[in-house]
Amino acid sequence: MHHHHGHASHKNWKQYFWEFLMLFLAVFCGFVAEYQLEHTIEHQREKKYAASMKDDLVRDTIDLSNDIKMWSTQITRVDTILQELDKPEKARNAITLYRCLSLMRRYNAFEYHDRTIEQLKNAGFFRLFRKKIVADTIMEYDALVRGTLQNIEQGSNEIYYNLNFFQNRIVDARYFPTIINFPNFDSLFIVHPEVFHIREKEKGDVFEYANHLQYYKGNMVLRVRIMQSLLDYSKGTIKLISREYHLK
Repeated sequence: MHHHHGHASHKNWKQYFWEFLMLFLAVFCGFVAEYQLEHTIEHQREKKYAASMKDDLVRDTIDLSNDIKMWSTQITRVDTILQELDKPEKARNAITLYRCLSLMRRYNAFEYHDRTIEQLKNAGFFRLFRKKIVADTIMEYDALVRGTLQNIEQGSNEIYYNLNFFQNRIVDARYFPTIINFPNFDSLFIVHPEVFHIREKEKGDVFEYANHLQYYKGNMVLRVRIMQSLLDYSKGTIKLISREYHLK
């Protein structure tokens, strides 16, 4: 009696190869899809940060433009004060002088819109900018604001407080707050001419005040120059970002 043994079916190497290839392709395609998704997300994030950076720069340009106007006007006022103080007391235009002295109290500090730059720094997202020129330009701008403008502002603050201290020694400031709402000082001058008089408790008070004013003017001239170059740099950076990321 003969027994027939069934043969176990053996896969040939081609079938193994195809199974391996299909598995490899499935894993590889999954990897490619994931990489592509990550790449797309990073690209969207890059564009979002670029747009946000542009918004901050636009705000900076508005602030810088306003500050340049304000500080340039202050420089003109300093010149007027110095010219008036140089005259003999009777020849001075007391109303013009008082008005300019009161407006020397004005002070504008640049408001740096660094929200996006801080996020980029803290999260290490500068690497998102595949265009190296964009990352470099933004970092250069940030360094200019922090290193140059904020330094001169600090010095400016100190001179400003000293200047007000000296100014309080030579002028009665009681009508300073009304300067905005009371532009016509003529009637006030007729009633209270003594308020408009420059006082000199000690010989040299006016001289010392004028010296401080000259120093303050030098600081303001430098400040305006720095703000002007920052404004140009900011506008250039806005153009660069808009061009590279097709932003309107």
